[in-house]
Amino acid sequence: MSTHKPDSGVNLNLRKLRMTAGIISSRAKHAYSREGLVYLLHSGLMMSLGYLFIFYYKAFKSSEKFEFQGKTYQYFFHPYCTTWRNERAVSVPIIWDIVKGYEEKGKKILEVGNMLSYYFRVNHDILDKYEIKDGVINQDVVEFKPSKKYDLIISIMTLPEVGWHDKPRDPDKSIRAFENLKKLLAPGGRMVLVVGLGLYTQFESSLRTKKIEFNKLAYLKHLKGHRWQEAEWKDVKDIKYDKFVPTAHGILIGTIEAAST
Repeated sequence: MSTHKPDSGVNLNLRKLRMTAGIISSRAKHAYSREGLVYLLHSGLMMSLGYLFIFYYKAFKSSEKFEFQGKTYQYFFHPYCTTWRNERAVSVPIIWDIVKGYEEKGKKILEVGNMLSYYFRVNHDILDKYEIKDGVINQDVVEFKPSKKYDLIISIMTLPEVGWHDKPRDPDKSIRAFENLKKLLAPGGRMVLVVGLGLYTQFESSLRTKKIEFNKLAYLKHLKGHRWQEAEWKDVKDIKYDKFVPTAHGILIGTIEAAST
């Protein structure tokens, strides 16, 4: 007979605490290697202040909405990564709306870069090379060869980073990642990628030279505070990335539609 005893509530809480600490440590190390100490300290300060500001945004701004591609969305306010200060205010609600539609139909979904699980309870596959967390597949997106195909692949602000922080830097790796992800789509599948403009210029160069091509492109431009509006390429093509906040002031949302068989 087994003598194993179930974990007490205290032990379970300790395990959750250790897991959370491990995730924070993993993300902090990655941010430090990517942007340096000043960026890391500033991000930590703003994260702490975020839990104070969230009450203001929830109380006074939660009814505000924006329009995108003929649909109306609510701005997304959350203390994690102070979403009202960056592109997550609009990119998260757009992508989450797409994900929910596919979930309701029982479709297979892959998220590249672990983001949505910080805001919602998710049931889809998550691929993230660096983030050590239960349920996250820690593989390189270029080498990822699952046994199944996906009806929906989504990614928020991740693809342009691929290869950028490798040593040595591999500026063309995002192109190979993009091509590999297209191969993972099921017939009639869809891929939707959010790209922040003005930071990873190599990726934007790949768009201009058509090394990376989408079936459909749409854009949003930052106005002021948490407010954004739908835009055209000419409105965002020369926009600068704000590393101090940090936030993109223009985003591209690209869609790939796989052929049906």
